[in-house]
Amino acid sequence: MKWGRSLMCAFPLCGHIPRLTYFRHFVHREQFFQYESIQDEWLIFAVENGSLYFEIDDHHATASFGDLVFCPPGVVFRRVVISPITLFVFRMSWRDDEGNEIDLAELGTLPVGKVSLRNTERLIGDYAALKPYSTQGERWSMVLRSHYLHHIWLLYCEEAEELLNEEPHRPADSIIQQATRLIQVQAFERFSLNAIAASLGISRMQLCKKFHAELGTTPIKYLTSLRLEKAKTLLTETNLTLDQISECCGYQNGFYLSRVFKNNCLVTPMQYRKAHRL
Repeated sequence: MKWGRSLMCAFPLCGHIPRLTYFRHFVHREQFFQYESIQDEWLIFAVENGSLYFEIDDHHATASFGDLVFCPPGVVFRRVVISPITLFVFRMSWRDDEGNEIDLAELGTLPVGKVSLRNTERLIGDYAALKPYSTQGERWSMVLRSHYLHHIWLLYCEEAEELLNEEPHRPADSIIQQATRLIQVQAFERFSLNAIAASLGISRMQLCKKFHAELGTTPIKYLTSLRLEKAKTLLTETNLTLDQISECCGYQNGFYLSRVFKNNCLVTPMQYRKAHRL
C-alpha cells in the first residue's frame, strides 16, 4: 500500500461505500485457477489462512492472515500460492454516501496492494460471520455479505485514521514522521531500511541517527516492536502455528520469530501463548 496515495486520504474515503457484486470463500487452495487476470471492477483478496505472493503494477508483496490485497480495475493482477490458502474474494463497485455510483477514474485515493489490519479479533469475527453465507444466493444472504464487507472496509478506515492520530510522542522532524509511517505500512512484508532511507533522500546512517535522536530507539527496534505486538495478538487470539504467525509478521520462519521473541520478551512464543490465552 502506498502511504501517500491512500492513508493520507483515508478519512474522506469512508464516504465511499463498496457495492458488492461478487463474493466467494475459497478453502485450502494449493494454487489459483489463473496466474494473472485483469478485472473490470475493484477486487479484494482477504486472506484467512496460508499465504500468497502478488504483483499489481509496482506493488508486490506476500500476503497472509490479517492482510487485504486491493486490486483496481484494468490492471494486471498476478498471484501465486505460497502455502495452501483460504481466502475471501470480493468484487465491487463504489458509491458515495448518498448511494450514487462513483466513476472509478475518480478513486485514485483508494489503497492499492497490501493493507495489514491490526484488529485481528474483529476481523476473525467478520470472517466467521461471512462463512455461512458464502454459497447462498438469496437476497438476504447478499445483504449480509455486503454488511460484513462494509464492516471490514470501515475497520480499514478506522485504523488508517488511528495511524494518523496516534504516536503520543510524535516526532517533530518531518522526515522521521514519514519514516515511522513508512515502517508501519511495510512492517509485515519484505523490509528494506535502505529503500526507506533512499525514498526520503537521506542515507541509512543519517536516518538511524535522526531516528534515535527523535525517538530514542533505532528504526529496526521500532520495526521489531511492531512485529512482536502483532505476533502477541496472533498467539493469543488465533490457533495459527508459529510458522504461519511468522509469515503474518514478516519473519522468514517460526524458528527466527521464536529467537527474536525470546530475546525481546524473555519467554518463548509458546510460553507466551499458554500464559495469555483466555
